[in-house]
Amino acid sequence: MASIVTKNVKGKEYIYLVDSLRKGNKVIQKTIKYIGAKRPVLKEEFDCMNLSYKNQDWILNNYNNQLSYQDHQNMKDISDKYNEYLKSLDKISREKEKERFLSIFISNSNAIEGSTLTVKETFNYLFNDIAPKDHSKKELFMASNLLNAWNYLEKNCKKFPTDKDLFELHRLVNLNVEDEVTLGKYKKVQNYIGDVHTSSYLFVKEKMKKLFFWIKKSYKQVNDFEVAFQSHAQFEIIHPFVDGNGRVGRLLLNWLLIMKSLMPLAIPVKERSDYIVALENSRRGKIEAICKYCYKQYLKQYKFV
Repeated sequence: MASIVTKNVKGKEYIYLVDSLRKGNKVIQKTIKYIGAKRPVLKEEFDCMNLSYKNQDWILNNYNNQLSYQDHQNMKDISDKYNEYLKSLDKISREKEKERFLSIFISNSNAIEGSTLTVKETFNYLFNDIAPKDHSKKELFMASNLLNAWNYLEKNCKKFPTDKDLFELHRLVNLNVEDEVTLGKYKKVQNYIGDVHTSSYLFVKEKMKKLFFWIKKSYKQVNDFEVAFQSHAQFEIIHPFVDGNGRVGRLLLNWLLIMKSLMPLAIPVKERSDYIVALENSRRGKIEAICKYCYKQYLKQYKFV
């Protein structure tokens, strides 16, 4: 059973997360994690420590597809068809189509996190240099930041992402929004999604290492689309940064798609509640929920007549 104990080291008190193990008639305390100088620890924070220590924040226990072969083929077909459509356009028209997608992606991804910039306002601001009225500086930073982060993604997404890539995406996403001290770094304090627990900051590095390992290994057994979808749910459970996890998580989802020469996905804010429910059901072990949700949105996004 895990608990927090205080140890006196050279006259100073420090706290540790420990586990009590029984060996015969003796109970031995095993140090799990060093927490820091002695301080009050909220029950919610301790619950997150226990959650991570018991690996209850990990849902990718298998390397299985949740969608059917036909579902995979449907997505691949429309991805290929859209790619053919892009190739049929002249250079200027392709650039306009890219701007259209980015306006949709950026507006919706930021709106999920509270921004009120519409797709049209986002397009005009980012590509026509027309600043919208009655919007905060934060909302404008969120828009330009996400565009810069996407540009970084495009330049680097032919290779497998690393911690450093995520740090740079996070830095770009939250520049002038989040405190400089936490930009481009994994969280060192506990965060939550409302009243939902996320991975403990004490375990975040190893959880992210485990996620990268799962993604690499899963490519041998799991469909490329589902690798992106399933890992997205796990990323949001870990919630590795102080802020910006939703936006960085959706960038990583698209990094994994584009890396495999698949078209990107924009999660629509109008279906935010279904998206949140899908992530929550995945958190509870029903990983098929996020796969079915993303499949539905992918087919909607690339619909041809």
